[in-house]
Amino acid sequence: MTPARVASAVASPAPALWVLIVAALLLLMLAAAVVGLLVQRVRRHRHDVEAAALAERLRRDAHHDRLTGLRNREGFLHAVTGAGGAVALVDLSLLDQVNDTLGHARGEVFVRLATERLVDVRLPSLTGRELVAARLEGDTFAVHLPGVDGHDAHRAGEELRDRLLAPYVVEGVRFEPPVVVGVAADGPWLADVPAGPARTAALLRRADVALAATRDGVEAVRCYEPSMGERAARRLRLIRGFSAAVERRDVRVDFQPVVSLGERTVVGVEALARWDHPELGLLLPDEFVPVLEATGQIAELTTFVLDESLAAARRWLDRGMRLSVAVNVSVGNLGTPGFPEEVAMLLAAHRVPAELLTLELTESGVSSEREIALPVMRRLHALGCHLAVDDFGTGQSSLAHLRRLPVDQVKIDKSFVLGMGTEYGDVAVVRAIVEMGHTLGLTVVAEGVEQAAVRATLAEMGCDVAQGYLVSRPLPARCFDSWLESLEAHPDEPGAAPGPRTLIA
Repeated sequence: MTPARVASAVASPAPALWVLIVAALLLLMLAAAVVGLLVQRVRRHRHDVEAAALAERLRRDAHHDRLTGLRNREGFLHAVTGAGGAVALVDLSLLDQVNDTLGHARGEVFVRLATERLVDVRLPSLTGRELVAARLEGDTFAVHLPGVDGHDAHRAGEELRDRLLAPYVVEGVRFEPPVVVGVAADGPWLADVPAGPARTAALLRRADVALAATRDGVEAVRCYEPSMGERAARRLRLIRGFSAAVERRDVRVDFQPVVSLGERTVVGVEALARWDHPELGLLLPDEFVPVLEATGQIAELTTFVLDESLAAARRWLDRGMRLSVAVNVSVGNLGTPGFPEEVAMLLAAHRVPAELLTLELTESGVSSEREIALPVMRRLHALGCHLAVDDFGTGQSSLAHLRRLPVDQVKIDKSFVLGMGTEYGDVAVVRAIVEMGHTLGLTVVAEGVEQAAVRATLAEMGCDVAQGYLVSRPLPARCFDSWLESLEAHPDEPGAAPGPRTLIA
């Protein structure tokens, strides 16, 4: 073999070797592809597992309350799937107090404590069946009571309330919850609503109406009745129509005179709101004021009444009559930080001295919200306004409690005054209030005076001033002005003479 052939043979491998090399490379590529496929499948499986876990977590979060782990409203609607049973709404009405006293973090502790009690509840009326619970908001919970019909609904609601009524101790502070419960039972009236979320939502709405009915303070557990739905619709109509009614002047201010019992002279008036509703007729404050307080619209009403009353006071001053004006104020008004400034602005706008304005607050309102009311009352008193405690005798005030309040007057509740003609006990109560008020240096006002004998008895007791139908009913502004003109002027201060006139009623 020539040297050239030898060199060529050495430089070029045999064909078999090439085959082996190519086969090895193909095997390596195949192995790499298989490994890549396996890795991809593992990653895809892991992704699917994580996606499924995330989806499950999102579904759970969408149907559960994060703080308590209970179902939320949406979860409750989907958890109660069958027909029958009842739904109870439970309001502990305590969270705001815990938050204000100890802070929101302790408020969450309270909510968890309430949740623990709720999930441990076993009601005799359920005969061993477990209830479904949800936290709707704050310290308001919904509970499904399976197998409970209309006959047992009230008893089940009372059992549920009893188990949540025990005091709660948070950070060593004891709180007693005023638990209220509204219950709605399934029945034929829901026959056209399919079982499931829609039916549960209908029960929830009716339980909410029943819960609202507990706020009248008569019963802590109420079951839904169709008439409640009518009242709820009426309330909704009042809520939606109030602002427009003020603009149309359907809301007005009437004035009832206040008379000095000693001289029987007119010393002032009480301003009373009236609503001439085009469909519902004449509405008195007892019907629409609680609705406005619940929705935060009470501030609009108070501003309107203050403005109208001070305008009237200015009008009387210009005619030589110095009459004080008493305006009812809600505790909700005292929760508005700028309320004293608003009062000062209205007094200045109408050029009325502050001492001619009396702001009346109910005894129960001042007692229940003392921490909120007291600082604002002090600011109002500093303006020069007079402050009065209205409906005195029906709440929990005491001599010591009144002594700490910056008030100038107490108004005896008319229920005691009306009873003076027939009940000796009411006479004793009124006499005690008069003596207590004078001990504190307060002016005492008697409401609801309708009989001359009662007026004489009040005068003998030393009661300072009175108002009631014996003197006059509340009158619209024009009628009241005519009534004033009809009065006889005090002989010592003839009406023709300059300065204030004293009118005998």
